[in-house]
Amino acid sequence: MLKIIGINLFLFVLYGFLIVVNTAVSERGFSIAIGMGLCIFIQVVLNIIAGIVFLIMGRQEWVKSFFISAAILAPVGFVTWLILLSIYG
Repeated sequence: MLKIIGINLFLFVLYGFLIVVNTAVSERGFSIAIGMGLCIFIQVVLNIIAGIVFLIMGRQEWVKSFFISAAILAPVGFVTWLILLSIYG
């Protein structure tokens, strides 16, 4: 369970870092607003879909892991997104 949560948080940090670093300073706020918001949304939705798929397959431990990952990533991603927007926006 901790592996899946750790991998999801690592991916979140990785694409957040890549969006901030690879964008010009003048366009950084827009890239964070659109790019990071979209990435967070897609990652949370993919975790929910994976949780539903594993629920159908009957793998309860994986279901719990993906749903907990989605539940952690949604507020952490939103707060990080707001903080980065206030810094670079």
